[in-house]
Amino acid sequence: MNEVRERLLSIEQRHKRFKQQQFTFIAALERSREHAHDKTEPVSSVAQVRKYMIHHCSNATDRRIFSLFLDIMADLEAVFKLVESMLSAQSHSSEALETCKKLLSPNCNISQLQAHYPHDEINRLSCNEARNYYGGVVSVIPLALDLLKVASFKHTSTADPTLPPPTSTATDGHPQHTVANTAQNMFADQSKKTTHTSTQSATAVSKGTGGWHAGKPAWRPPGRTRI
Repeated sequence: MNEVRERLLSIEQRHKRFKQQQFTFIAALERSREHAHDKTEPVSSVAQVRKYMIHHCSNATDRRIFSLFLDIMADLEAVFKLVESMLSAQSHSSEALETCKKLLSPNCNISQLQAHYPHDEINRLSCNEARNYYGGVVSVIPLALDLLKVASFKHTSTADPTLPPPTSTATDGHPQHTVANTAQNMFADQSKKTTHTSTQSATAVSKGTGGWHAGKPAWRPPGRTRI
């Protein structure tokens, strides 16, 4: 368990350094999105950042900040596997760990993530940037860190039930499930939006307002056309 704590502390230090360069990260994403002709789409996955670094990176500064982001994500995945093996050995499951597994998936849609207080990554963005483009990609690291802290506390408390809850920002005085729910609600909202969009599309087609009906002129009775 000491190894997990040490790794998390190391990741937190690197994340602080990354936060200090958030403007550089956003500027690098801006340039890469323009080069990739993705300006209208949000940064929605870690795999997308990797694609930008490999195929659309225009200078060494951009490549360096992308590399720092991806290295932190790789370190988080390594800690996740370590905590997962510990809980598995004790035949315990963790809701926080399951959510973290989804977040750390390279192709997970993170565009709707929002890491709020006590995190301040969102506050460093403009309203347009936070809402439409970069809110998710700057939120994934702090939320994954919090989830791993909650999951590792579950392992520790299982081994020693007398231990007090962690005092880190993972709980911030609230119940431990709060952090997990932040990301879990995001996945639930995405599922609802997808279902709602599919239902709307099906309804539009059935009413003749979408699909091949779109742009088709309204039916008129035959006869003289009014001029």
